[in-house]
Amino acid sequence: MRAHDFCHAPFHLLCWLLMAAVVAPAGAVDSVQLEMGSLEGEGFRIESLRLVLQPGAERHALALHADAVYLAEGVELQAVRVDCPALRLRGLGGECQEARIRFRHAWLGDQTLSGSFRYAHPGRLDLQVTGLQLAGGNVRAHVRVQGERWAVDAGGEALSLEGLAALSAQAGQPWPILAQGRSRLALSARGAGALPDRLDLTLDLEDGVFASEDGLRAGEGLAGSVSAAWERDGGSYRLQLTADWREGGIYLHPVFAEAGESPVELSLAGRMEPAAARLSVDRLDLRQAGVITLAGRGAWTLGQGLAGLQASIEVDRVDLPAAYDMYARPFLPGTALDALDTGGVLAGRLEVHNGEPAEVVVNAAATSLEDRLGRFAVHGLDTALHWRADGTAPLSRVSVERGHVYGIPVGRTRFQPVIGRDGFRLPEPVRVPVLDGGLDIRDLHVEGIGSGDARWQFDGGLTPISMERLTAALGWPRLSGSLAGIIPDVRYEQGLLSVGGRLLVRAFDGTVTLGDVRLRDPLGVAPEFSAQIRIRNMDLEQITRTFDFGRITGRLEGDVRDLVLVRWSPVQFDAVLRTPPGDTSPRRISQRAVDNLTRVGGGVGGIFSGGFLRFFEEFNYRRLGLSCRLVGEVCYMDGVAPAEHGYYIVQGSGLPRIDVMGFTREVAWRDLVARLATVMLEGGEPVVR
Repeated sequence: MRAHDFCHAPFHLLCWLLMAAVVAPAGAVDSVQLEMGSLEGEGFRIESLRLVLQPGAERHALALHADAVYLAEGVELQAVRVDCPALRLRGLGGECQEARIRFRHAWLGDQTLSGSFRYAHPGRLDLQVTGLQLAGGNVRAHVRVQGERWAVDAGGEALSLEGLAALSAQAGQPWPILAQGRSRLALSARGAGALPDRLDLTLDLEDGVFASEDGLRAGEGLAGSVSAAWERDGGSYRLQLTADWREGGIYLHPVFAEAGESPVELSLAGRMEPAAARLSVDRLDLRQAGVITLAGRGAWTLGQGLAGLQASIEVDRVDLPAAYDMYARPFLPGTALDALDTGGVLAGRLEVHNGEPAEVVVNAAATSLEDRLGRFAVHGLDTALHWRADGTAPLSRVSVERGHVYGIPVGRTRFQPVIGRDGFRLPEPVRVPVLDGGLDIRDLHVEGIGSGDARWQFDGGLTPISMERLTAALGWPRLSGSLAGIIPDVRYEQGLLSVGGRLLVRAFDGTVTLGDVRLRDPLGVAPEFSAQIRIRNMDLEQITRTFDFGRITGRLEGDVRDLVLVRWSPVQFDAVLRTPPGDTSPRRISQRAVDNLTRVGGGVGGIFSGGFLRFFEEFNYRRLGLSCRLVGEVCYMDGVAPAEHGYYIVQGSGLPRIDVMGFTREVAWRDLVARLATVMLEGGEPVVR
């Protein structure tokens, strides 16, 4: 039998040397040397190999030198030297407990490792090495081979992420981020042949920091761990993954999330089928304490892209406000939902077929949404919303206990929408209680939700709402009367809310009619309101008593054309207030009202300074009126008739006669508002000179 039959590569050279030393006469051999220009086998090539063996009584000294060793995957080691000062022979094998290995690598630099190995015929190897300097840390490895079976256990301590990134870049795989921190790695693999039958990997991270060059991804103070297991099962692999994120903050534009009091835990169990390029997830669990808990399952045929994805996700719990503040609000800047105080619990389900959402269920319990800008609020929201892509969703349910819109309270409301593929409708009329009245909504249809260009339409009506309660809710001076109207064809499209009918306000024994009502961006930061307003047959005595302006009797009418408000402040209108033609009611005006009208109009009373007028509390007048056409920041003013140097605000009648005239035609709007505010705030009787 030939000697090399007992030895398996790459140990056959060592076997030849050992046999040469053994068969030589005792003391006749001081050393045995073998030199080869090149040695090549499956998965390796050695250049300029030199083996030196110094036989001993029980232990032998062995030295191996090679200019270069080329391994699989392009790994190249230069200046390789292996020294074993105490090699012991055991049958057709041997062991070395104190080996030292030196080499140079393009990425790893000069390395000196300590190790041991044991080889036993046929083909049984046990190799351990320590001291590999990698990314600022130390790596150890234990390799065992028996026939076709092999096992590797390796671990690394205090590995620098910055160093690992540099090594990866040298290997031609640069990281897309800059990273710092310390990591610990443990790896265990078992198998036969090229691929492992089982692979276990654990990675621990401490004080992690990362950032992308564009600033859209960053993290700091990170601590966590990942454990993965990969086990062959026939033609597929079973997968197990667990991960936790314990500390630090991560910014992935536009979301910033912190662990701290809300650590994240993830676990996954599934199967990978390499032949079909298919990943199956039997169970996925994700939990972020105090934020969200969900579970899922699914499968993904990778070669089909997103179209190969099938998934079912059960969202067990979403806690507000944490989930809103952390994950929803960053996507809502500039919308009506970007500044909310929230509370309550959400839950739901998502089904994905062929990479597309197929079914969505959203349940809300005792949920509240309150706009921090005071535009709206919803309290006691309970929902069971159902959506299906094929339009076959069951009836949904929505319940609201109370809320408000711009301070106007709304009461308990219930409705059952039918949600279609791209919108929803209300099959039954709904009444929304508003103060002591209500808003009736009929035939509501909403479309375009999925496209981000929502549009809706309904016919409605306002049952009488007390103006006293409405103005109190809005913080306005209290008015008597009621607000009611039929409002057909209410539409919202491309950010514009329009009302097809007219709203009727009954106040001060007269009416105010609003037509051509438009509201652009109604819940935005700068809503724009426009309307045409008609005021008819109002009782001036009730108006002036309500606003403490000074007593005026008679009737009043007017028009406000082309009214435009931005952020509920006027930027344009053409307004006229006047005594109605043909008014036969008694028309009297008090000294205080004369004085206030004079100050508002910037005019002077005709003979008001006469000393004897102080003895008259009231005066007759024929007509009064004032107009303002607002253009930009300037109000162009006029009265009921032209005067010699201005215009009449009040034309007197009888004796003693008093006229109030204005001389300023152009007034800054802010100055006119200041005049009105002064009149309203001062109160008391004017001094008559």
